[in-house]
This record gives sequence, structure tokens and C-alpha cells, in this order.
Amino acid sequence: MRPASRLVIFSLCFVFLINSNLMFGVGYLRAFSGSQLTISANPSAAVIKVGDKAVINLTVTSGAASGMVCFSEQGFPSSGFTITFLPQCEPAQQSVNGAQLIVEATPAAAPQNFTAQIVATLGNQRASVPLTITVVPAIPAWIPWLGILVFFVVIGAALFMKPRRTKGKGKMNST
Repeated sequence: MRPASRLVIFSLCFVFLINSNLMFGVGYLRAFSGSQLTISANPSAAVIKVGDKAVINLTVTSGAASGMVCFSEQGFPSSGFTITFLPQCEPAQQSVNGAQLIVEATPAAAPQNFTAQIVATLGNQRASVPLTITVVPAIPAWIPWLGILVFFVVIGAALFMKPRRTKGKGKMNST
């Protein structure tokens, strides 16, 4: 094998090893520290009508760690949503904590689909879980289309149908 080929193969192996350590290193260090923070959301996806709200149950497993578990979010649109954590922060208890996330789609929310991250923080540990939100209109989409169709049927009938003529004399005799 030529020296240039050896150098290329060595370089690729080196880059792969560095890359794999960066990708897996954070999880490895967390497991090595003795306590691992995890969070789960039930349900992991919610469909919300404009003007309604959804309740997501959050469960945090913190191992033997102590301190305050605090919740936050990332990735929600800047307007159209009211987000409430009940509680926002709480003391870590016996390795499992529970909380609720209430997501309200205000009338300013547009129909859309997005994925946000729900984040739990305990001391210097941090865990997140994806939450998929689908916002649908408050009224079904076919109702406005039905109204438009009825409007055009009535206008079309008025334009193209001739009125009935009554039989009899056109003018009444006055005496």
C-alpha cells in the first residue's frame, strides 16, 4: 500500500473516531455521572382546535439527584399560544416527578403543524422530549365552502330563472 493511501485511510479513521466521540460523548458522560435525567410526554402529539387547549402529562426520571426540576419549552411560535407548566419548578422527589403542560391555541393561532421541545432541567442536567402540535380551524373547512356554494346557487337561480307570470288581466278596472 502506498504511503498516500495509508495517510488517507488513517485520516478517515481519525475523523470518524472524533465524530463518533462527539456524537456519543454527551450521553456517555451523562451515564458516567451516576444520575441520568429523562423526560417523557404523554401524549407525544396533540391536535388542538383554535380556541381550545390540550393537556400533556410530563414525567421526569432523575435517578438519585436532588434539587429543583424546572420545565421550559423551545420551538413554539412567538404568538398564538399560551403555554403553562403546572408546576413550573418543583423539588425532585424519589426519582420520579410529574407535571402538566397546558397548551392553548388562542384565536390568533394559525392552522399549522410543528414540533417543539419540552425541556426539563435539574441542576446541570438537562433532558428534552419532542412534542408535535397540530392546530386545526375551530370550524370544519367544508362549512365555509358549503356557504359559498349555497350563495352561488341562489345567485345563479336569481339570474337564470324567469319569474312566473300570473294569468289574468294586467290591470284592474277601477270604478
